Amino acid sequence: MRLVTGSRGSEPQAANFETKCFDLSANPYLLVGALIATGLAGLDGDGRLPAEFTGDPAARSEAELESLGVKRLPQSLDEALIHLEGSQVLRDALGSALLGAFVAVRRAELATFAGATPEEIVAATRWRH
Repeated sequence: MRLVTGSRGSEPQAANFETKCFDLSANPYLLVGALIATGLAGLDGDGRLPAEFTGDPAARSEAELESLGVKRLPQSLDEALIHLEGSQVLRDALGSALLGAFVAVRRAELATFAGATPEEIVAATRWRH
């Protein structure tokens, strides 16, 4: 999440928060609920923002990023599920039943599409929902 200030002269009145770490297949209700839950947990837990990072993190080595305290977002669905399952905040917010069902569906998708190309996945799922 990042804070984007308004244009010059309107910064105090026109700031927006942006979140760009999800795609359009995300369930908007679960996404907004997760953002609210993690935001509240950060406030309740006296969370602190990391130091500002400017520039392109892709241009930095893993060692450099680690020394700066920059953590990459998960690079795969499997990695994202590991982080999700390890989040007590989201487990508490979603409840074990909903979280378990969500993870089970995503793990089934991983198994179904293991080895498939992006084009094959699109062809198989485009009109399913």
